[in-house]
Amino acid sequence: MERSITMKKITILLIGVTILLFSCKKDLDQPGINEFPTGNVWTVGQILDTLANGTFQFDKEWHQNAVVKGYVIADETGGNIYRTFYLRGEDGRCIAVYRKGSGDGGSESFNVKTGDHIGYSLYGSIISEYSKLPQIQVQEYDPNKLIVIYERGCYDMVQPVSTTIEDVNAGEHLCDLVKLSDVQFESYQGLTYAANGTTTNRNLVSCAGESIIVRTSGYASFAEEYLPEGRGALTSIVSLYNTTWQLLLRNTSDVDMNEKRCGEGGDLMELPYTQYFTSSFGTYTTYNVAGDQTWIIDYETAKMSGKEGSEFYENEDWLISSPVEITGVEHAKAIVNYVAQYNGPADDVTIRISSDYVYGENPADYNWTKLEAEFSNTGGWSDFQDITISLDEYIGDTVTIAIKFISSATQSRTIEIKSISIEDGEPAPTPQVIFQETFGQSQGDFIINDVFLSPELSFVWKFSSSYGMVASAFTNNTSYASESWLISPSIDMSEYTNAVMTFDHAANKLNNGSPADYYFVMVSTDYEEGMEDDATWTQLEVPTYPAGNSWTFVSSGSIDMTAYLGHDNVHIAFKYTSENGNSGSWEIKNVLISE
Repeated sequence: MERSITMKKITILLIGVTILLFSCKKDLDQPGINEFPTGNVWTVGQILDTLANGTFQFDKEWHQNAVVKGYVIADETGGNIYRTFYLRGEDGRCIAVYRKGSGDGGSESFNVKTGDHIGYSLYGSIISEYSKLPQIQVQEYDPNKLIVIYERGCYDMVQPVSTTIEDVNAGEHLCDLVKLSDVQFESYQGLTYAANGTTTNRNLVSCAGESIIVRTSGYASFAEEYLPEGRGALTSIVSLYNTTWQLLLRNTSDVDMNEKRCGEGGDLMELPYTQYFTSSFGTYTTYNVAGDQTWIIDYETAKMSGKEGSEFYENEDWLISSPVEITGVEHAKAIVNYVAQYNGPADDVTIRISSDYVYGENPADYNWTKLEAEFSNTGGWSDFQDITISLDEYIGDTVTIAIKFISSATQSRTIEIKSISIEDGEPAPTPQVIFQETFGQSQGDFIINDVFLSPELSFVWKFSSSYGMVASAFTNNTSYASESWLISPSIDMSEYTNAVMTFDHAANKLNNGSPADYYFVMVSTDYEEGMEDDATWTQLEVPTYPAGNSWTFVSSGSIDMTAYLGHDNVHIAFKYTSENGNSGSWEIKNVLISE
């Protein structure tokens, strides 16, 4: 009996909401301020936090008074946003509100408009993700029974957030209304927003080369309109489909692109000058001096390698900026964000600068200065890092910067550059290098001490030009027991005030256990070659080990070496162990101790 009375109250509530809505719709200029009779008010942030634990449905009995309030920032007008409106909550968080179609038992369109301040009853609604897009799924046949419009025309509350493509792609504005400036469609000639009445993706790029999809439905009222040719601003809703970020236009009045297009190679650039290589070289050009391999756009980077399959080739290839004026600043710097792997000839990747280069010409015909920068190999293909170089010497000049790449018939690195920036500021102080060994060319001055080898083994550690120092006790399809140490030369740390160590390592082929159970990093202050048994060794804590089932290198993380400051005979060692039936591979490179 109590349940039927409760359901009757809900019915009365919904009918009352409908009557209030009708009165608001009659007088749009001066609508009445309507309220739900009672309310358990949820913020959009609370709804999203609930979604973090999985799909959730508001119970019609227990949550009958639950309501969320906010402002409509996009409605169904224009046909590009289908069966959905976007709500910016009073807490500033945003979410999509999705209604059923006729095939799912629903048919009524939302009667809300952009600028409406509304209350939405969460009665029976489902909170879920559709291909990673958070949404409130309306379960009522007529979704407008659940909506109260408090006020219309609240345009001050639905202004777009000014941001960048980079921040959108970083997930900072999901479901919100944003405004992007200095953007343009990458391709536009003869193209409409949607092709042949089908949903179409068009690539939008910033003047810095960032890129994102603008997605237009074939049912949009502007589907057959031509894309603008120029550069300018675009306002849109930020949406997500699985891992792909995309923009949804409300209408073409949100597009204002009447300025001259940016990114024309060779144009004189000003600070700050940043180029991302997401989908093109943008304002940069490439020049192939020698060899068949060339710079390409791959993995949203500018990529260069002289290696194809197992073969190496001689190359000289340049990635060259437009001319840039370095004026109006007290300090200037260049920043290159990159990853690199494998080993190449000496001086194979360098950054150069020229004051007389003519854009598009052969760089060999002009004067270039090599800047002091070292493109060390990184821990893995996702381990992007920055190189920062001072350009103070060139303040007041117009210059061109370039990345010069060379490879040989026997060696080649692969480098991927995500972005290059020239901007105001000073580079952070370069850490003082105390000790470094990349294992890029040889074993260096490290020695090997085989404490124990099964009779079937002749060695454990060996140098690889592609992978650094490699340890393995697997031979003839069998794993054997072993213990072998790779020991550094003496390192003088007597005159430093702080120190950390990092290295890159990969591990694979362990049958059981983890790399941390078998591979250790040791340190000693009294080791002497030939007197191994008399030395005292301490195990160092390695913050990050590889998973043990991949050849992907990872950084060890920073290892504190403070306890060994003041000593002039510090040795580090990489201790490899294995068991019969369980011997993995451990690869080490890029060992660095620095302040």
